[in-house]
Amino acid sequence: MKRYAPLVAACLLAGLVAFPFLRNLATGERGMPGAQIGGHFTLQTSAGPLDTASLGTELIMIYFGYTYCPDVCPTELARMAQVYKGLGGDKTRVSGLFVTVDPERDTVTAVTEYAQVFEPTFKGLSGDRVRIEQVMRRYQVYAQKVGEDPSNYTVDHSSRIYLMNQDAKLMALFSMDTDIPTMIDQVKTLL
Repeated sequence: MKRYAPLVAACLLAGLVAFPFLRNLATGERGMPGAQIGGHFTLQTSAGPLDTASLGTELIMIYFGYTYCPDVCPTELARMAQVYKGLGGDKTRVSGLFVTVDPERDTVTAVTEYAQVFEPTFKGLSGDRVRIEQVMRRYQVYAQKVGEDPSNYTVDHSSRIYLMNQDAKLMALFSMDTDIPTMIDQVKTLL
């Protein structure tokens, strides 16, 4: 019996991990099971405070980055814009948000202009450091300044596109490896 103990333990662990997924399939519940990521928040846009609860769309795509980012942020916002355009007439049912992880340099105006380069309807959000860090914790976003010069530094940060429902519940999480057609299909499925 002792030699089967690791196998039994592995099966039990696999069952515990799979249970939320199986429960969601059985109940028809949508969303990522067990995920503690997300929630509504209020940050500043160029038009004033924006509460994600008041967006009025069925889905919300969110990307966390910064305007001085040399490569990852522009690439991911361009991908987000491709997904948005790929939705055709359904794109009005989805909001696109770009939240800065560098509020010291990213003013509300700068982050708004930056987001709208990729898609005119995207909203750029900023705020004070405390508020930004609260949102980052809720979305499990990593960001760390690299460099000592306060005017010339980069920010290492996680790079994911969050797909949230109107209740700000996580529905999908897209990495840099997720291809555009897959992302579009997932968004359309959830609409």
